Amino acid sequence: MATEIDEYIAEFDSLHNQILEIIDGMSHEEFHWAPIPDETNSPAVLLTHLLGAESFRVHEMAGGININRDRDSEFLIQDKSVDQLKDTLRIVSARTKEVLQGLDSGQLEKIQPAVREYEGSEAVRWHILHAIEHYGIHIGHLTLTHQLYVRQHSQSQ
Repeated sequence: MATEIDEYIAEFDSLHNQILEIIDGMSHEEFHWAPIPDETNSPAVLLTHLLGAESFRVHEMAGGININRDRDSEFLIQDKSVDQLKDTLRIVSARTKEVLQGLDSGQLEKIQPAVREYEGSEAVRWHILHAIEHYGIHIGHLTLTHQLYVRQHSQSQ
């Protein structure tokens, strides 16, 4: 029978695979295209932000690994290739699995201090679930951005 930790690992694997499916075959132009410049984010920015958030919530808050996150810089990504971010995704995925496999049920209950003004002190479990929830939101954004790009660029040809 799968443990709670096993379920988290399986969910992150599924989310990572969904991301790979969405970005597979994207051109460099599409990867850096935003539907509404200065108001929406490109797939490259969304993926960079997701990986930063996962690393922070799982690796640092759950695993105690200081990642020195610079959240604001995640939105300034300029010229990373699809392959570079796929490699980063694989590295983050492996570390997430390693961190989660190292946790026990008691550690999931450990309370971490608030990290954002709008958050309270939360259990490690909350940080893991929040990272999963965060993926759901941005996978929707990635999917819509891809659909908008394809629609706009197929009509202009």
